[in-house]
Amino acid sequence: MAAPTPPSPGPPSDWTAVRALFERLLELPAAARPAALAAADVDEAVRAEVRSLLAHDVQQDDDFLSAPAALMDGLPVLVPAEADRAGQRLGAWRIVGRAGSGGMGEVWRAERADGAYSGQVAIKVLKRGMDSAAVLARFAQEQQALARLNHPHIAALFDAGRTPDGLPYFVMEWVPGRPIDMACTGLDLPARLGLFLQLADAVAHAHRNLLLHRDLKPGNVLVTPDGQVKLLDFGIAKALDPADDDAGGTLAGERRYTPHYASPEQVRGEGLSTSTDIYSLGVLLYVMLTGVRPYGRSATSAREAARSVLEEPPSRPSSLPADQVPDPQWLQHRRRLAGDLDNILLKALDKRREHRYPGVDALADDIRAHLAGFPVSARPPSAGYVLARWMGRHRALTAALAVSVLAVTGGGAAALWQARRAEAEAQRAERRFDEVRQFARTMLFEVDTALRDGPTAGRERLVSTAQQYLDRLAAERQADVGLLRDLAEGYERVGDILGGAMNANLGRPGDATAALAKAMAIRQRLMALAPDDERNQRGLFTAHEKLGDNSRAQGDLKAAAGHYEQAVGLARRLSAAHPEDIKLNLKRMESERYLASVHYWPLNTSLGDHARARPMVAALAREMRALLAAQPGNAEVLEAAGGLLNQWSDFLRIEGDFAGTLAVQRDSHAAAVALLAQDPARPRWQRWLYLAEGRLADALIETGDTEAGLALWRRSVERREAAARDDPASERAQRNVANGYGPMAEQLAALGRDADALQWYERENALLRQLREKHPQVGALAARLDESDRDLALQEAVAGRTLALAQRRLIARAAAASAAVVSRADAALDAKYALAHARVLLAAPAAALRPGERDAARAAVPPALALLDAAAAAEPFNAFLAREAASARLALGRARAANGDARGCDDVRQARAALQALQERGRLAAPFQAAVMPRAPCG
Repeated sequence: MAAPTPPSPGPPSDWTAVRALFERLLELPAAARPAALAAADVDEAVRAEVRSLLAHDVQQDDDFLSAPAALMDGLPVLVPAEADRAGQRLGAWRIVGRAGSGGMGEVWRAERADGAYSGQVAIKVLKRGMDSAAVLARFAQEQQALARLNHPHIAALFDAGRTPDGLPYFVMEWVPGRPIDMACTGLDLPARLGLFLQLADAVAHAHRNLLLHRDLKPGNVLVTPDGQVKLLDFGIAKALDPADDDAGGTLAGERRYTPHYASPEQVRGEGLSTSTDIYSLGVLLYVMLTGVRPYGRSATSAREAARSVLEEPPSRPSSLPADQVPDPQWLQHRRRLAGDLDNILLKALDKRREHRYPGVDALADDIRAHLAGFPVSARPPSAGYVLARWMGRHRALTAALAVSVLAVTGGGAAALWQARRAEAEAQRAERRFDEVRQFARTMLFEVDTALRDGPTAGRERLVSTAQQYLDRLAAERQADVGLLRDLAEGYERVGDILGGAMNANLGRPGDATAALAKAMAIRQRLMALAPDDERNQRGLFTAHEKLGDNSRAQGDLKAAAGHYEQAVGLARRLSAAHPEDIKLNLKRMESERYLASVHYWPLNTSLGDHARARPMVAALAREMRALLAAQPGNAEVLEAAGGLLNQWSDFLRIEGDFAGTLAVQRDSHAAAVALLAQDPARPRWQRWLYLAEGRLADALIETGDTEAGLALWRRSVERREAAARDDPASERAQRNVANGYGPMAEQLAALGRDADALQWYERENALLRQLREKHPQVGALAARLDESDRDLALQEAVAGRTLALAQRRLIARAAAASAAVVSRADAALDAKYALAHARVLLAAPAAALRPGERDAARAAVPPALALLDAAAAAEPFNAFLAREAASARLALGRARAANGDARGCDDVRQARAALQALQERGRLAAPFQAAVMPRAPCG
């Protein structure tokens, strides 16, 4: 007789009850589940659904998203599957065999079918019947988490899709290995700590990418045969909100955890933070070093394990009796645990989250300090402890001192000779250390200074070598204040080379963030040691400014604003103490300008606070002009003037003050010319000039001096191309070329020179496509390429092309763009892009469209126009936005009219009236005044 069909999922409220009961039963031993299910106070439909789920479950703590995508050596998890997929092809992958199965899905071993990838992969496939909203959300959550992470010790995500029978799957790195606790068998303590440091680096990387793992346990951390740690299973990971206070707990949500490795706040169902993962790391490290858990060793159920987490204090590792630890090396290891490692573990396992380590890096720093013989932060810095650590690091010198004492008290000439020899060896070791330190400084500050903003060939090797030295130095002398400053400067320079937003870089902003975070931690440590030391204040200012730049470049405006606020406070404090110091004054002005730019910078992404930003920038512009008059030949003043005056001119431009914009851009251009005259070969100053030329060209065109403006734009583009040829590996230099092609095309299009505009748009698009493929880590390139695709497609439509490119790149995304028109905070930008898609569809030949696409385009127009009109009305000072709204209405009205839509001419008349009003108020630039003139089809 066929088995009864499981009931279909009920409404959301029923599924909540199903999920709660199912998860509660999973924490019980398998034998205890039937009785607990029968006793549960729930509807019979809920009980039947849970019974069905339990029938699929094969491991007490295992479900689909908590089963690692790996095959543990000697521990295969093989269970009958509902379908044998061996030989099936999923996208570019061919399944070889089953690797494991859990309650909600299966893990398959696969290989690349087309030969492009020679290794094996793991493919997770959701089980049939498990496609409820909650399970699908967790499935997508793990996929999204892995897609955000790129670290050598985190299993990589390769691909995703759906099976031919409609089940979602994703493809991960295949990790042959053993759980990290099993991999520690037979290893000495330094080797075990080395494995843990690999894991700590992976977790710290996830935290820097604003992800909590929430389920750190041995089964989710594998060690490959060559000793490489791989962190798996982000199935219950959670995103951190960077605006929230880490120490206070930022996340509350579903209570999913492994009881023996959970933190007290997880068990209590409270909000979580990075401290949650730090606690689980402490449990894991305890197990790695001792082979047993810190508490709850007699617990036989999930309930007892959870109780021990809340109530039972962790045993001091070195106090564990030999009969409780199965490790045959335990007596030897126990002596090594006493002291530093005891305190490190107990600090990580403090049930009060505010008493744990503030971050994973701090925990890792203590372990590195212990391995290198330095004091650790988990122990009070008593004189005896610090002296003992010093003696441990300087054994030769300590021996020399001891022998010298013996010599003085009658040890004889031989003892004295031995003392002198030992002292010489110690001094030689000191000199070698200082030589390594000086070599790192030379590599970072002399070699890179010569290369800065110039050719980037060899920078990859430079930065990798420098990072190795810095990490080595960081582990050697953490108590040396001078070295700490050197380390912070070194990590900051590494961050600049990797992905500095304000200079030529290697296009790796994520790696730059990691380097800058290390610098920030050191700067904060120095500031805590001596808060009144101006060197520490200046250093902390630099760290905040660089992290602000980096955060802004990656689109995290809230984080950028926070760093800039801190930088401004420090800069004002320093400037007030030294009012005569021009450099400090310029630094203060620059930090205030950056803070204003995050709150509102016309034509750029910002937090939208125009009322706060404009008076700040206006005051800074007045101060800068006075400084230029007082210091006409000062190169530092000339260089600082460009960015500030450009920012002020943008405010004037959106307000329709084109004459004022032209005057400010002439001042900015004059400063750039004077600057480059002092050193014509300096790449950075060459860049200042071609940027100033482009801005002045726009101002000339917008005030009617068209030919002079176009000629200046061509000169700017030529300078950009020359700089890119001199520095072919610099993503920044190449993108500056594209940033010249696009505005040149936009001005030509506005002037009605459509064929010329199309050529420049094509050049821009081709270059951005190359850069996107070469530098996938640079998020700004994705947005630039998307915008370029739209601009090119629109220009092709204007030029009468067949829209082959538009069809390939845009038509398939039109419906999604229209649906997302109100999905983001920046509704005006969404509306602008949705209207661009609609214009492409309305202009496309009927043969190029699928059924319903033109109707979808027509339907997208009214709400998008309404959003753009609302944005323009909300910023009545913004003539640029008002012009955008009127121009979009005009272009779309013509397109609708050409397709027989009677509403098109109404749009055209409204747009003309709006543009005419702008023209009469003097707030419409010259190239756009022609748009007011009548054109067919509306007369």
